[in-house]
Amino acid sequence: MRRRSLLLIPAAGVLSACTSRAGGIPPFADTQREAVADDYRWFEPEPEFGQGYCFTWVRGRTPPQVIEQLGGQELERISWPQLVDSGDGQQGPLYRYFIGIARVDDWSLIVEDNGDLGVTDQLVGPLSAGTTVVANHRGPDGHGRFLQLEDQRVLLDFDPRAPKTITPEMAAAGFAAGIDGATAMAATLALAERLTGKLMSRQLLIERTYLLTSVPLDRKNQ
Repeated sequence: MRRRSLLLIPAAGVLSACTSRAGGIPPFADTQREAVADDYRWFEPEPEFGQGYCFTWVRGRTPPQVIEQLGGQELERISWPQLVDSGDGQQGPLYRYFIGIARVDDWSLIVEDNGDLGVTDQLVGPLSAGTTVVANHRGPDGHGRFLQLEDQRVLLDFDPRAPKTITPEMAAAGFAAGIDGATAMAATLALAERLTGKLMSRQLLIERTYLLTSVPLDRKNQ
């Protein structure tokens, strides 16, 4: 996300929780819903992410804890319109990411407009230590990466547009051979819901207050 002139948001009500629904696959899912691609067709025409996006769920960590683990710096508290539609998830000679982090019940959600921090191995691996991370990245060309990690162990890692293997969980979410771009995008969001137990609705995204955070990345160690 590009660093822009941002309005300060009052601290009251920051990082509020939202009633969740979700998939019954993982044992920690807290509702009975089993999401499918059609549940996320609403996301297809969203204009905010024309250059791509990355959503990363981190279980059992508060946003300040995520910032500390990433070695980041909180800049200010912002709303959804301030966070999206900039098209620059990382930029500049120092290779710093600009991300938004919000609390959703017992998870933290990292949102990036055209960023890929959530699928950058040197950052997301350590972030998953002792917990679960589910990340869904899509680039400008429609390809991307879906990651599920448990205590630094990779459980899923594939390009949603061209998965080499389709697990039963992926098939249930909507993945199939020859999947088209729109369906792949919707299916990744459905799969993330099944794995986290958290419905990512547009209302949830709009209602959050986000910690705008700067995270450095040493490209030499990639």
